[in-house]
Amino acid sequence: MKTLLLCSALLLALTACHKDAPEPTQPDYADWYALRAPDNRAVEAVAGDLDGKLVITTGYAVYQTTDRGKTWQKGDYQNNLKLVGFASRQDTLISLAGEELGSPSDVAYATSPNYYSLDQGLTWRKYRDWRRYNTELRVARNRVAAASGTVYNIDLLLTPITSVSSYIETVGIKTTTSRQLTLPNDHQITNLYFDAKSRLYVAASAALCGRRDKFAFCGEQNGVLYVSKQPQL
Repeated sequence: MKTLLLCSALLLALTACHKDAPEPTQPDYADWYALRAPDNRAVEAVAGDLDGKLVITTGYAVYQTTDRGKTWQKGDYQNNLKLVGFASRQDTLISLAGEELGSPSDVAYATSPNYYSLDQGLTWRKYRDWRRYNTELRVARNRVAAASGTVYNIDLLLTPITSVSSYIETVGIKTTTSRQLTLPNDHQITNLYFDAKSRLYVAASAALCGRRDKFAFCGEQNGVLYVSKQPQL
C-alpha cells in the first residue's frame, strides 16, 4: 500500500510539473515581433491583425492564429496553385494565386483570385466572380503605403550573373523618405503589409546564413513573419 501511495504521489507531482512547464517563446527583438510559420516554407502573404485574427499563407497552406503565433489552426484551402497574396473586401478574404509586374515596372503584384473565405482563412470556397474582380483585384507584394502616404519597398540587391540575368537578394526595407529598415536576420523577403494600427508586417523565408553559391538556411526552414512593435509613418 505504501508503495502504491508513493507511486501515485510521484505521478501527480510529474503531472503538475508538466502542466506548469512554460510554453516555447517566440524570439524577442527590440523593434520587431517575430512569428515562426508552422511549416517549412517561406511566409508568402499575410492578412488580419496581430492582436486579433492573423492569417498567413506559406504558398500551399493557409493558417490562422489568435494568440500571436503560439498556436496555428490550418485552414481547408487545397489547391495546386501557389498562393502569393490576399485581398480583403469587408468581411471577405480572397486568395490570389497569380503574379505580374505592373507600373512602375518594379512593382510585383499578386493577382488572379481563386478562393474566398468568410471566417478569416479557415474555410474556403471557389471564387467565381471573375468578370468583376479579375482585373481589379491585384495587391502589390513588394510595396505598401503607410497611412501618411510614405511608401515602403522591399530593398533589392541585383548581382549580374550573365548579360541577361542577375541574382536577386532582398536586403531590407526602404522608404520614399530615405529610411532604411533592417531585420534581425538575413532573409528572402516576400511580402509587405500594414494593419489598421499602422504596424508593418514583413513576410519572409527562414533566416539565411549563406547566399548565392553558398546559399544555406541557418537551421530550420520555417518561414518568419516580422511585425513592427511601433506604428510606421
